[in-house]
Amino acid sequence: MGEFEIMCYEGQMMVVGTFFCPPSHPRFQDTGPIDGYTIVFPRTSVTITHDGRAPVVADPNVVMFYNQGQLYRRGKISEQGDLCDWLGFGRTAVIEAIRTHDPTVDERWLTPFNFIHGPAASAIYMQQRLLIHYLNRTPTPDPLLVEEEALAILQQAIAQAYAIRPSRSTKDNHTTHQHRELVQAVKELLAQHFDQSLSLAQIATAVYTSPYHLSRVFRQQTGLTIHHYLNQLRLRAALTQVAEADTNLTNLGLRLGYASHSHFTLAFRRAFGATPSRFRQTTTSTHIREMSKILIA
Repeated sequence: MGEFEIMCYEGQMMVVGTFFCPPSHPRFQDTGPIDGYTIVFPRTSVTITHDGRAPVVADPNVVMFYNQGQLYRRGKISEQGDLCDWLGFGRTAVIEAIRTHDPTVDERWLTPFNFIHGPAASAIYMQQRLLIHYLNRTPTPDPLLVEEEALAILQQAIAQAYAIRPSRSTKDNHTTHQHRELVQAVKELLAQHFDQSLSLAQIATAVYTSPYHLSRVFRQQTGLTIHHYLNQLRLRAALTQVAEADTNLTNLGLRLGYASHSHFTLAFRRAFGATPSRFRQTTTSTHIREMSKILIA
């Protein structure tokens, strides 16, 4: 995948990079297989279908997991294509991180990730964005800082993935399959129109169901209201632009669908523990350590 990547950091135990592939590229659907054991933080939205698995909407609200050599297919949702940041680790580090939650990981040491995605809570999303900003703006990054932060992100991503996994006794029946497809359709719709003012009735009409049924099923499947999910998409889209000194924060908030600058600032602070203006100051190693303490606390 080298032609699509910018390497941000290469160390003995892990690597960090940014990936981008436009939908017009001949290899947009297939840029695999994956090299290494990788967790991916999408910054745009696409569908990802791991070999033999159902498709997943990979948007900024999720973390994607890939084992070494994983085959997958990518599907277009918008003209933004696939833009994401990724962290690659050695197999030993991944197994050690998973073993706390699943001792049977040693029985599948070639494929330690037995799930393909998990939630990206605000804290972990902010933490990995801070790390990427630091690497992009620091000519000689501190290896100890980078590797400790990356391992902390790995540990949290795995913990969150296991926290939402259904018990083994849960049966996947026809109704559950229909519910998953409904939520998938809503996620694709939100990914394409997250900067617009949408009502529950409008979303329900677009996916051919009732507002009541949609609201209940979406919350049941994701643990979030549709409003919360949409708000998270908007805020994560804002992070990259907020970091740029010449971005007008008031205009940015309005473009993302917030009623005012104060509304945008309040939502940003509630999600990430800092105001947009403070986030602009978090590109040094000292600020990253300070922000990590706030986010993990």
